[in-house]
Amino acid sequence: MSNLDSIAGHGSALHREARDWLLCLTSGQATARDASAFKQWCGQSRAHAQAFAETRLLWENLGTAARAVSQRESAQPMPAAQADEEPGRAAVAAPARMGRRAFLGAAVAASAACLMLRPPLRMWPAWSDWTADYRTETGEQRQIQAAPGVVVEMNTQTTINRLTSRGQQLGIELVSGEVQVQTAGQLAEQFTLLAGAGHVRMPPGAQCNIRCIDKQVEVTGLAGHTELVYRGNNVTLQAGERISYSDRAIEPVMSVNTESAMAWRRRVLIFDNQPLSEVVSEINRYRPGKIVITNATLASRKVPARFSLNQLADVATLVHDAFGASVTSLPGGIVLLS
Repeated sequence: MSNLDSIAGHGSALHREARDWLLCLTSGQATARDASAFKQWCGQSRAHAQAFAETRLLWENLGTAARAVSQRESAQPMPAAQADEEPGRAAVAAPARMGRRAFLGAAVAASAACLMLRPPLRMWPAWSDWTADYRTETGEQRQIQAAPGVVVEMNTQTTINRLTSRGQQLGIELVSGEVQVQTAGQLAEQFTLLAGAGHVRMPPGAQCNIRCIDKQVEVTGLAGHTELVYRGNNVTLQAGERISYSDRAIEPVMSVNTESAMAWRRRVLIFDNQPLSEVVSEINRYRPGKIVITNATLASRKVPARFSLNQLADVATLVHDAFGASVTSLPGGIVLLS
């Protein structure tokens, strides 16, 4: 049994399989089929998911230890004999050298952490998804009661954490995805939701839609009024008004059609002359795998469309029929449009 197998019971068959998966996924040669097979393996039981999480954590700790060893090695003074052979170099810092074992440990930890933080094509949940208080899978929608009198509808690929202090629920954080939040008219106090660089305050009787994709946030008022606090500035939204912001800037308030913002609740996606690239990017959030447009002219074509979420398997065919696009299907739900 190897040293790695002997640590914390990691010699079990399940942990050996988890380590094999980690090696595969961090090899740089993993395919869409590998990712799909890994997702199936991980979903077999809670024990499978836990074994992989423990293995990843162990390798991350090994990487940390390896970096510490490397730092200690690089900090050691040059041997006296070598200093005598090379006059004048004793006072010059030697280049940091990492032993092969330490280097491999650090490399594995770094690559594993990167893949868990940003899985390719979102083919398996990111590490933040595994540890979230609430999350939805691709294509899944669900309702939660975030607090007494506060109902949150979660759209596909949405991750939420509770905000608490001394056991008291203060609000929620939308890590990524999209939600519609409604507060009851008899709510005792306003409800707070953090999203990106701002936070939303909702008084009793308010409803809004909040979307946070790649740190770009949109807040749309649907009923009552909603207050956004962004870097010390307060903006009040009425029904039919939207504001967008990122970590760097905030856009002016604009009027919008609330039907489009609420359509996903009816399992419908509405696009009003948007570039096909934007349409496909949104559709990718609801279906396994990924549709990729490889033709810039095709990507810029404007699309007025309304899709039921039950139609998304036929999107590539519809694009082919409408624009004459070439369709290439690959393993793992990957579809190329050109």
